[in-house]
Amino acid sequence: MSKRKHTELETPVYDPSHTFNKESKDFKPIIWIDCEMTGLDVFNDHIIEICCIITDGDLNIIDEGYESVIHYDKEVMDTMNEWCVEHHGDSGLTKKVIESEKTLETVERELLEYLEKFTIKGSAVLGGNTVHMDRAFMMREMPKALEHLHYRIIDVSSITEFGKRHNFNLIKKCPKKKEAHTARADILESIAQLKWYRDNYFVQPE
Repeated sequence: MSKRKHTELETPVYDPSHTFNKESKDFKPIIWIDCEMTGLDVFNDHIIEICCIITDGDLNIIDEGYESVIHYDKEVMDTMNEWCVEHHGDSGLTKKVIESEKTLETVERELLEYLEKFTIKGSAVLGGNTVHMDRAFMMREMPKALEHLHYRIIDVSSITEFGKRHNFNLIKKCPKKKEAHTARADILESIAQLKWYRDNYFVQPE
């Protein structure tokens, strides 16, 4: 397999013609989830935006995905740290949170229904970048949705950190993420990044 070189990550897209069977053992789904939070304190901060995109084991996106913004009052948003105030303000997320009419309970229910539509309970692993943090927040705020997933995770950032120690010259060639810090954009970059690792790092011996 030849190694592909790109100056930027190729954004994956959903192809409606791609078919899948959630009952098949070959499906091997990955539930890509990214949460935007009011901060990183698992015990005091909150999920304010969540996006979920599902791929099969070959990293093909099987649906447009689910995403939603959870309502919190301005008083809650004003307590965020400087980084969150700046980035969530610049992205427009803060405004969306204040204007949203969806509660945490509503979003968790919708997410679980989405997961149940496309995957069998316990069959899909959670995927993302530093996704253990998203999992920690979901464990506290969306436990029912989290229970639908397998306990294992695919953390792309772990591959990055291992690669820096094992094959730094290759890893530094991986195109940089744009890091827009919106949930959907972050997921698509994570999928693209794992595809790059698959095609350039996890290469079959010739």
